[in-house]
Amino acid sequence: MSGCETYSAQRVTTSELRATTGIDPADVADVSAQMATSLISENLLKKSGGRTVIELSTFRNNTALYDFDPALIFNRVKVTLNRSGVAYCYVKNDQVVNTERDVQNFLGEGNQRSARYTLTLELVEQHASMGRTTQNAYQVHMTLNDKNQGIAVWEDIRDVVKVGRRSAVGF
Repeated sequence: MSGCETYSAQRVTTSELRATTGIDPADVADVSAQMATSLISENLLKKSGGRTVIELSTFRNNTALYDFDPALIFNRVKVTLNRSGVAYCYVKNDQVVNTERDVQNFLGEGNQRSARYTLTLELVEQHASMGRTTQNAYQVHMTLNDKNQGIAVWEDIRDVVKVGRRSAVGF
């Protein structure tokens, strides 16, 4: 390598991003979208006279990934639900939408005036190894809670499992 050598950035496909035995952004995006689509297909959110309002309220990170950004999950869920035509979705404590009054102003008259549901998300990890083979399992858990009744009305769990093998020769 010389001091004059230059490098250029190259675009990679989402399948090329899955190169680690840990959870990566493509895994999170795929699983989050699948779960949001599953929620839509249950027809819990359809109501007469407008869209259901959902507050993405809590993210619990039960992993060793202390720097995991919950926006990786929240953004895909928000986009999927908002595009569905059956829900408006916002993140609690978002810097852009910081009060329920902002949501009410956006919705205007004749629409549901506050979030009927809260959506909580949890990421859990487990590790197992045998010899040179390591398995990392991540579980994404999504729960839709009815704010008025205080109960979970829908849940989904999806697993992301990665298996890797260490080389026999170390350097």
